Amino acid sequence: MTTTYATEPINSAESAIAALTGDDNQTRYYAAWWLGKHKVQSACPFLCAALRDERYRTEQGGYPLRRQAARALGQLKNPEVLPDLVIALDCEDLNLREAVVQAIAAIGDKQAIPALINLLRSNSEQPFEAIIEALGTLEAWSVRDLVEPFLQDKSERVQCAAARYLYLLTQEPQYLEKLIHNLNHDNMYLRWAAAFDLGAIGHLTAAEAIISAKVADSLKLLNLRRILEALLADEAENGTSGEGKSFLLGAIDRLLLPENREVSVVRGEAIASLIDKLYYNHPAISAIAVESLVQIGNETVEPLIKAFLKCKDHGIQGFIIQVLARIGDIRALDLLIEVVGIEVANHCQGNVRRMAARGLGKIGRTTNDISAIDRCIEKLNWALSNVEDWALRYAAIVSLEEIATPETQAILTEALAQQGDRIVKLRCQTALENWQSAKIKIKI
Repeated sequence: MTTTYATEPINSAESAIAALTGDDNQTRYYAAWWLGKHKVQSACPFLCAALRDERYRTEQGGYPLRRQAARALGQLKNPEVLPDLVIALDCEDLNLREAVVQAIAAIGDKQAIPALINLLRSNSEQPFEAIIEALGTLEAWSVRDLVEPFLQDKSERVQCAAARYLYLLTQEPQYLEKLIHNLNHDNMYLRWAAAFDLGAIGHLTAAEAIISAKVADSLKLLNLRRILEALLADEAENGTSGEGKSFLLGAIDRLLLPENREVSVVRGEAIASLIDKLYYNHPAISAIAVESLVQIGNETVEPLIKAFLKCKDHGIQGFIIQVLARIGDIRALDLLIEVVGIEVANHCQGNVRRMAARGLGKIGRTTNDISAIDRCIEKLNWALSNVEDWALRYAAIVSLEEIATPETQAILTEALAQQGDRIVKLRCQTALENWQSAKIKIKI
């Protein structure tokens, strides 16, 4: 999204609500995003009013502020706003209708099911993918006969939504297989959609397919988490325990700092040339450059740090941090600590922070410099205690386990009692259990 600057900075619920009711459309849009991100429940009436906004309308007839208000209300998950969302479904803006349907699904109130069924029966253009997914989320199983024809829809994404709904209802494998098949689709967006559909299904077989799929690691992390959450919920309900937890935790651990093992290493290239190749807009070339720089090792550290400081492209910065984290040279300590502490607003930067956190784990494990170990532990403890990104907190736990000192053991013991996120809490517990079962010697 485009960042705009209001006369008064948006840094509190009060300032965001004031900006939402102001005159600058871009600032109002940002305010709606801010209120949703920070889950400000007192903003519900103002966001509902924004659902009826007529001032911010594009030349094509769309309502950007209304859409963002709907997304924010979905993040707030307050059932009291449901009547306003249902009314907003009547708007001619198709993208707004989709955002409203997704918000209704996020809230999870079944009172909206009749309104969604009316849209599904409509002969006019509708966001059918979102509608079918919402009906599955709300467990509206009585409309199977309405959903089944969408398996033959002209849109493959709508077909996938129907397959997802029907698998959740029937558990029949042919619907799961259709989604897994689309993970290898030539169309990148269909691969993404299939990953999200499989994450929503929460099946362990789906996890194995997601791990090997040609989608971004951030998407894999998000959807493996969703599958793990479903597995934990099933265990809590049925009192069972399986090996799926260990499999999923191991997969998440590896995704936090990926290794491109299938890429042949290009030898004989100068370090400067390899760094230049990181700028190529081609994943295979960038992956080869990353592997080659890792293989060369410590002599790449200083040039990489200089390249990072000059570069403004988050994707390139991510490659550089990946190399530095995997090498684990103490000269990169200051940069990795700085990167972990950067406040971010997009998933690319978030991925960079997670890899930096894993780099701190490697430095803390391999160095004998007590001061450096203390700095690694301090920053990882900060990340575990202060950041919103679950995957960054998860990465901090993996790195603290790797460093293995009495201090990290105490930090994880305390975190186990304080963390509210089930996945993060489970990883804390696993780290402590790993130390005990393997009898790993804690560094003194």
